[in-house]
Formats: sequence, C-alpha cells, structure tokens
Amino acid sequence: MIYYFFFSHKAVVHQKIKEQPLKKIGDVLNGETVRISGKVIYAGRTLVAPLSKRKCVFYMVRVKDSSGPKEIIRNFINIKEKKAADVVIFDGNHYAVIDNKLLVAYITEDETQSSSYWNSTSEELKVFLKKHGERSNDYIGKSLDLSAYEGVLEEGEVIHLAGKCSWRHSSDFNLTLPPKVVLYVEALNEHGVYLTDDPYV
Repeated sequence: MIYYFFFSHKAVVHQKIKEQPLKKIGDVLNGETVRISGKVIYAGRTLVAPLSKRKCVFYMVRVKDSSGPKEIIRNFINIKEKKAADVVIFDGNHYAVIDNKLLVAYITEDETQSSSYWNSTSEELKVFLKKHGERSNDYIGKSLDLSAYEGVLEEGEVIHLAGKCSWRHSSDFNLTLPPKVVLYVEALNEHGVYLTDDPYV
C-alpha cells in the first residue's frame, strides 16, 4: 500500500504535476513551469491504437504473461509500448502544444484483452505480439495465458500536465491552429512532460 500511494508510476506522475502551480493557459508567463489542463483536440498527426483501433494522439499498451509454473520452460512475455503524435489541448480560450519527445504519462487503461487455453487471442493482439517478435500460441497451438491493457488520449478528453512553458507562433508548428500564438510545453526536467487523464490528480 505504501508503494502504491507514494512510489508507483501513478503516484510519481501525480506528485510531479501537483508540485507545480495551477494556471489557466492564457495566464502562463514566458518561461514559467506550471500545471495546466485542457481538452485534447486533433490539430495534426493522429494514431490508431493497436488493440482497440481507436483514433488518438497518444497510446500506451502493456502485455504481460500470466502463465503458471508449468510454462516456465519458455520465456515469459512482458511488453510495454507507448507512442505519441501531435498532442494539443484547448481550454476554451487558448491552445497548448505539448512536446511529445519525452512524455511521462499515467493513462487510464480502459481497454483490456486476455487469452488463455480456453480463450483465443484476438487478431489485434496477435498482430501486436508479432510486431514485437512474440507468438500468441504455445507449442501445441493453444493460446498463451496473456493479459493486455491499453490506454489512449482521444479528442475531447480532459488531461492535466506539467512542464516548462513558452509562447510560440502557431506557424512554428505543422498544425491546424487558428490563433497566432500558442503555448508550448516542454520537459519539466530530464524525464519529460508529466501528463495524466486521471481526473483526481
């Protein structure tokens, strides 16, 4: 319980965001490090999430092996993948563009899939496993005991983030943005921009 509340990935992301002063996007000064919130909009490149096939600007997927000791003869599967496109938020008045090179994100995993001896692996999960050089079946052709979890950032979803901010010309970005200037959010520290869709941050 102590680890979960203070040292888990979720706890670290929440703490880093909460440490920064909360401001509306339009009130942020050049060079400030703050916490802001807004709704995701599609203003540039998007992605398709591997498992759910949802359109999004960011996704995280993890697949873990839940096979028992009888399967110890083979390597266990433990895959984590995250990918970001153009992450832009809007608070009703102003826009913020988030640097996607370094994102430390805690995203709600609202898509789950599983497979077992009696439950076949979905085609989406098979494709994802193959991409990572893994197979979905054992040596006799039965589905492996796997659990898969996916979280995404979709249009209209409210997110909260913390980073170092500066005002930029919208023409600096290859995005469809109406205003002349937008807030640009860069890494808070050497780890990146901290971001979550958890409403209780």
